[in-house]
Amino acid sequence: MALQVKYRIMPPRVTTRLHPMTCPYQSKSVQTVASEIPNQPDPRTRGDRRQSSLNGDLVLFLESLTESLKQVIFQRAVLSRPSSETAEFPRVDMRLVRLKSGEHLQVARRTKTQEFHTNIPLNPSDFDTSLASLEQLLSPFIWQDFRIVGRTAIVEYSKQKNTLWKSRRKEIDDSASLTTTQSDHNRKRAYLIPDGTPVPFLVHTGIMTESGQVRARHYHKFRQINRYLEFIHDVVDSLPQEGLRVVDFGSGKSYLTFATHHLIKQILNRDCEIVGLDRRADVVATCEAIARKLNLAGIRFEVGEIAGYQPSGAVHLAISLHACDTATDDAIQQAVAWEANVILAVPCCQHELAGVMAGNALPVLTEHGILRERFAAMTTDAMRAEVLDGVGYDASLIEFIDMEHTPKNILIRAIRRKNATDATRRQSAIERLTHMRHLLNIPPLKLERMLLPS
Repeated sequence: MALQVKYRIMPPRVTTRLHPMTCPYQSKSVQTVASEIPNQPDPRTRGDRRQSSLNGDLVLFLESLTESLKQVIFQRAVLSRPSSETAEFPRVDMRLVRLKSGEHLQVARRTKTQEFHTNIPLNPSDFDTSLASLEQLLSPFIWQDFRIVGRTAIVEYSKQKNTLWKSRRKEIDDSASLTTTQSDHNRKRAYLIPDGTPVPFLVHTGIMTESGQVRARHYHKFRQINRYLEFIHDVVDSLPQEGLRVVDFGSGKSYLTFATHHLIKQILNRDCEIVGLDRRADVVATCEAIARKLNLAGIRFEVGEIAGYQPSGAVHLAISLHACDTATDDAIQQAVAWEANVILAVPCCQHELAGVMAGNALPVLTEHGILRERFAAMTTDAMRAEVLDGVGYDASLIEFIDMEHTPKNILIRAIRRKNATDATRRQSAIERLTHMRHLLNIPPLKLERMLLPS
């Protein structure tokens, strides 16, 4: 956001001198420290609708949050310790996220096994509209502790047994804030799933602790999951708002299948039906058990082969991650036959071309085994992208994750064009593929034979 206001959200010293405020919906006295915060509006004297419609506890939180947002120093907020042991949401986490439509306040309401995300648009010139949406989520205000973390201070409020609110403020070194806290925050904000916020499937699979901290030995997997989610997030505009159906070929342990479900259902707030398909019955049973334990709706796992699977309806997103050798081609061919809106494929073990490439085609390159293998893999994926272009898709090859984490780092992303039957594009792809095959002295590869037969 463009606002630049000097940070001054809370009092310079801790204070427990409190003043009563009468709540419209309660006969007893409710306490607030809002009047002790310099340059911050007193909720008892506000003239807007919240004065008469909200209890003092919620007013206190909203005023503090609003001031932090307006001064562009807000990083995150936490609501915890509900007044009732049977509260539906024992904890609520808030943070800033930047989506294509602009900056949003992401509100994550957590039960013991699930997390529900709501993204509230932030308009710097009209925070009242944003707060109106937040009020609906938080009413009635049941939490007795809340914390707001800014760039230069952390402020905490805790409700005592006598209904008094006690405040505490911890200063953060300003220089440290600019060099470490802020840069760390920016790094985390790049993650659709942030470190420090518990996500049930990541906790259950051991990647996160109960408190949401990513275990050091699994950080590469955590990073890979977030990078993968960015690819899906980039293509959501090409997917339907309602009735979204996803098929994941060879889902395996399903880290990324569960991550896809979390992104679509919890972060993007869309309904979806996701099917994870794998040939191993024991793996499918394990994933089904996890989905049941976490009460996840809209995701299921089935035992089956790529070629024999029949979806219950149109497939909009087809995923194939690390399918070995020409199994990637089978998945792509099936997705094209379904006219899937988007195809995401991470090929693995591209042996087909290496086995048929003539040794004397490019001797300087192919006489070295390791270079021959890598060249064959890159060429195979490039030709797959060209085939997809010829059958109605805009295809691109993207780095999946840093080479130091996994060598399988090429992702094929294909988005179906509106004019998918363009004969000119099809003929151009055929000619380019023919030229490439003549150059390397190779026959048509499997995907070309299936989708662009001569």
